[in-house]
Amino acid sequence: PFYQRLFIGFAVTDEIFGITIARGGRWLNPFYNYGAMLTALPGWSLGTACGIVAWNFFSEAAVSALSVALYGMFLAVIIPPARKDKVIGGSVVVSFLLSYLAAEFFPDVSAGNRTIILTILIAGAAAILYPVKEEDDDSRH
Repeated sequence: PFYQRLFIGFAVTDEIFGITIARGGRWLNPFYNYGAMLTALPGWSLGTACGIVAWNFFSEAAVSALSVALYGMFLAVIIPPARKDKVIGGSVVVSFLLSYLAAEFFPDVSAGNRTIILTILIAGAAAILYPVKEEDDDSRH
């Protein structure tokens, strides 16, 4: 149901997306995500708080290295599903291309705003062009 999508969309993170898509199949009980959120979100929040405190103790080189590690973690989350699903893989390639072009042609727009705009546009286009077929509620049980 739509309200389940709203609740899940509120708290989905890269990691929760990664474990959800790794399960395969088209339908997944929303309580799987809720359970993941119950453990991931407090851990994520605690990790963020620790990172803020630790930031003051790291050298600039260490902070830069950790920034690169964040990109590596993101790639580890998106590459496996992109290999399995052409729509996801195509969306990733289009995202890279449009992100580069947006940075070149709209340098006055902040990187964060460009990311939000591109996420909405690319995800919306993929959802319209390649919708996920919904099953009847009775067939899910």
